Amino acid sequence: DALVLARTSRSVTVIHRRDEFRASKVLAQRVIEHPSIKIRWNSTLEKITGEVVKAAGDDSAEDDLDAPQQKIVTGAVIKDVTTGEKETIKVDAVFVAIGHTPTTSFLQGIVEFDNEHPGYVKAIERSTRTSVPGIFAAGDVSDAVYRQAITSAGSGAAAALDAERWLSEEGLGNEAAEFEAELLAELMADDPKEALRDSYNAYEDAGGRMEGMKESARVEL
Repeated sequence: DALVLARTSRSVTVIHRRDEFRASKVLAQRVIEHPSIKIRWNSTLEKITGEVVKAAGDDSAEDDLDAPQQKIVTGAVIKDVTTGEKETIKVDAVFVAIGHTPTTSFLQGIVEFDNEHPGYVKAIERSTRTSVPGIFAAGDVSDAVYRQAITSAGSGAAAALDAERWLSEEGLGNEAAEFEAELLAELMADDPKEALRDSYNAYEDAGGRMEGMKESARVEL
């Protein structure tokens, strides 16, 4: 995230609660060596400060309470975890990136989790199925590798297909659609003549004189 922000920002300050990075060594080294990135080791973010200003382009009076207002960030309070000292630094924006921990605690003791990636639900055989029939996992709750919006969207589509297939196998289909289909079939069965009348007949549409059509075609040719 810091490397991405550094592409468009004059200066980026990384607040890190430890004295080293646990990410990829290659990426960590790129962050450390980047000229626009400053790292505050052994530090945590205590508070974000800001102020309320008039919205851009607003010409209303200063005492107008209904005038549109805008909140902007002006600084951040940083605490050194080793000394306990606090310091306020000036910033124009704050981006929080504290890692990835899926909110799956409510499934503890219900489904099986990935032992190698704590918090991630274990999917079965490259599908979205879990250890409990009828429960499917999609997106960041089961993907500890990519964790991107586009892969989550594809995973969600796969979960929908798996769920639909499971419901069908369990005889738990769309009751409303089934009722509508049965009702339509009954209506059609009540009046077979009406059903035949409503059906399309190409011969009748041509006037019932196919020979005449052939003769007309010969004349045109």
